[in-house]
Amino acid sequence: MGVLRDKFGWDGYRLHFARESIAKMANCVTPGLKLDVIKEDPDDNSILECAVAAGSNLIVTYDKDLLRLSEYAGIKIINASDFLKRTIEPSAL
Repeated sequence: MGVLRDKFGWDGYRLHFARESIAKMANCVTPGLKLDVIKEDPDDNSILECAVAAGSNLIVTYDKDLLRLSEYAGIKIINASDFLKRTIEPSAL
């Protein structure tokens, strides 16, 4: 929510509904391990920690430091454009 507020200028009303929407489809986890994989931006390690704890198969992001890994612990890391190419059939476009 902080990123949406600080980087994208979302107001409290919009953040509230975004939080509700995300909560309906999210799998909340508490990471059991502390990683130190991404030296350039240590905060990005929390994304990896959560993905490992959740048993994720995929991380979809535009973060350059995460994308540079392309995979971690069997979890593929791709950008949103590539994700959409993989999931939307050409006939749906």
